[in-house]
Amino acid sequence: MFKNFIEQFVFFPQKEIQKTPQSIGLGYEDIYLENNHGWFIGNKKKNVHKSIKNKVILFFHGNAGNIGFRLNYIKKFNEIGFSLLFFDYPGFGYSKGSPSEETCVNTGILYYQFLLKLFPHENIIFYGESIGGAIAANVANKFHAKHLILQSTFTDIKQIIKNLLVTNYLNYFIGNIGFETIKYLQYRHRLNILEKKMKTFIIHSNNDEIIDISFAMELEKYADGLCITNGTHSNIEFNDDLIYQILKFIG
Repeated sequence: MFKNFIEQFVFFPQKEIQKTPQSIGLGYEDIYLENNHGWFIGNKKKNVHKSIKNKVILFFHGNAGNIGFRLNYIKKFNEIGFSLLFFDYPGFGYSKGSPSEETCVNTGILYYQFLLKLFPHENIIFYGESIGGAIAANVANKFHAKHLILQSTFTDIKQIIKNLLVTNYLNYFIGNIGFETIKYLQYRHRLNILEKKMKTFIIHSNNDEIIDISFAMELEKYADGLCITNGTHSNIEFNDDLIYQILKFIG
């Protein structure tokens, strides 16, 4: 499929996983589903905020590296009190195959279905970082996920690519790329007018060097809140205000 072929070029996977949650003192379980690999990090802390008790984050990472590059997020979410499931897209880490929107979405569905055996639907929080925001929103819509958090995410990846091009020669190929986050949020917003059961929260750094904060402000029109923080694109600052707003959003 031509669309899948073009989309693989927006990903920069790394096969070698150099660090695991054990590197930061956390126990974990390798979860292999079909040809895909992920980590489940359970959280049995008793003194956690009531809004996140028995809640799990299903994390959709960005377009580069692998889950071994997300230990900063694993550490912070674990400290807050969440259980976690981080997985790699096809072609990343120990996962086989080639990444595209379709294959990443299908992998996300597999891990969501795995979590359903452990947690109620309403306790699964979809969390997407960068391009993972588009993938998470796509999967969340399919299951009417109650909570969706998008961090450092664009409205439509075609806008990002066009800003990087010095010529319009490749516009034909760009038109075949998906990852249309704002379209997925618009659809979610329309569904929510009737259901009133789904919530979306946007997080973005004011200092994001890759995706300008103006994209987050566009997404906010179809969300329930926006938190502006500091830090880089791949390492935002989880300050007390952001943690408070996440807990408030989930509660």
